[in-house]
Amino acid sequence: MKILHIPTGGLFSDGIGTFIYSYLEYMDLSEIEVTILATNKPLLEDKLKFQVLGVQIVEIERKKSSILAYMREFLELLKVGKYDVVHVHGSSALMSIELFIAKIMGVPVRIAHSHNTTCNHILLDRMLRPFFYTLYTQSWACGEKAGEWLFKDKRFKVIHNARDVEKYSFNPHLRRVFRTTHSLKENTLALGHVGRFNIQKNHTFLLDLMDEMKCKQKDVKLFLVGEGEKVEDVKRCVKERKLENSIVFLNRYSDMQSFISAMDIMLLPSLYEGLPLVAIEWQINGIQSILSTTISDECIFTNSIQQLPIDNVSTWIKAIEDFSYINRLEKSRENIDLAQKSNYDIRIEAKKLENEYKKLIGE
Repeated sequence: MKILHIPTGGLFSDGIGTFIYSYLEYMDLSEIEVTILATNKPLLEDKLKFQVLGVQIVEIERKKSSILAYMREFLELLKVGKYDVVHVHGSSALMSIELFIAKIMGVPVRIAHSHNTTCNHILLDRMLRPFFYTLYTQSWACGEKAGEWLFKDKRFKVIHNARDVEKYSFNPHLRRVFRTTHSLKENTLALGHVGRFNIQKNHTFLLDLMDEMKCKQKDVKLFLVGEGEKVEDVKRCVKERKLENSIVFLNRYSDMQSFISAMDIMLLPSLYEGLPLVAIEWQINGIQSILSTTISDECIFTNSIQQLPIDNVSTWIKAIEDFSYINRLEKSRENIDLAQKSNYDIRIEAKKLENEYKKLIGE
């Protein structure tokens, strides 16, 4: 079986890239040939982790200025590759480009996979919708809301944003090591955020929150993990607001178990989300977290998450001030059990996906 994955927004170490990697890592690839089409220029380390699994990475940049050249190269890739499955990941009808070419090239299984509840090109998306609905053979989504957004009243299948429950469980030793390394005292309140630096993740809200927090509680630090086009803008704002001693940038911090275990509260004030992977990871770890009400509550399967509106920071600060320490080790064990019951254990879900692919091509 030959599968081509296409994350239309590019291959990065977060979001859709993480979703694809997580599933491939726990699938039996001995009889499955997997290729990923990177529509950007991915970092070497992002490519290497897939290549270690035996996955081939093909780079064809998807630029607005050269969309016809992209389509020609993509058509040639399909001609040579002879794929059984083309699995397109995105959040809008702009996936029509890849799905249309896959259809005219006779690819038997064409999957449109929705990963969000809105998109950046609303008008173009609306124009392409009628055409888009004629192109795919399977409609999948990360959750009910993401599916309803893209497929409306049409049927779709939910593929859960599952995670490795062992990899994200709470670890008291790793907590101590991280906090010692970053000079965090026992009573320092550590707030954490993981997300790409873009408009969607709403970093401005976090800076506003820290502006007020530093006046009320001096011993508090915010740790930001992620990369993206807005990172330099956010760093400049931090400097302008004189928050350099209160906010720490960790960029591509890969040891998520250590990071989440070391934090006291996680924050995600996104303007919109489909079903965030990080929310699954945080619950597995047992950490108390605050998410914006704009995020689908489908990601919540424990009582470790509180949702608040993002119209002002005061309600978030009040929730942080009301924070009380819990037995994280016990909570993590409890939440892992709930994750498995809620279809968020990657070892189980990866085997289901593998079988689904085989069923679709008649194996």
